Amino acid sequence: MSRIRQHNQQLILEAASAEFAAKGFDATQTRDIAARAGVPKANLYYYFQSKENLYAKVLLGFVEPLLEASAVLRESDDPLVGLPAYIAARIRIAREHPHVARVFSGELLLGARYLPEECRELLYAEARRNVECLRSWIERGLLAPVDPEHLMLFIWSATRTYTNLGWQMAHITGRETPQDVDYQEATATITRLVLGGVMPEVVRAQRVLMFAT
Repeated sequence: MSRIRQHNQQLILEAASAEFAAKGFDATQTRDIAARAGVPKANLYYYFQSKENLYAKVLLGFVEPLLEASAVLRESDDPLVGLPAYIAARIRIAREHPHVARVFSGELLLGARYLPEECRELLYAEARRNVECLRSWIERGLLAPVDPEHLMLFIWSATRTYTNLGWQMAHITGRETPQDVDYQEATATITRLVLGGVMPEVVRAQRVLMFAT
């Protein structure tokens, strides 16, 4: 792929992400994407053929960071290491890819109408691996006996808040968009809540004893 072609495609993808994030798929016009990217509208169709294909490429571009975050969860056999790393990775994705994250979340909320089949298969397989990882920790007594599916859903929903609830966050924090400190505090707070809820009683007792001595 030539450097010019790659540059133009990236411009269009970034512009499309911003337009889809602001307006949703149905309301977004290809002329507005082209205008934001600073390229002729014909270039958009030359590189991506249709708005549907462009939207699918935007969604596909978000799958790789999600898979990388999931891999972090399973890199350590200690849930007190793996879970904080996973939460931090998901928050980092929201911070580094705000538009694409919002597009992806919006697509899921609408039933994943345009999510490519390859994305569905990758995400489903990764979700099952994550749940099995949690279930293994629970069965071995490394986590409290919580439901692994709902634990995973809780982590997803808590970390996705920072892409879905911009108005509510601004109302609470007084800032229109989250700042670095917001992401840092969110990571720490969600981690504390999750670990506090899933830490086995024996581990909790050991930590209390450790701090008491």
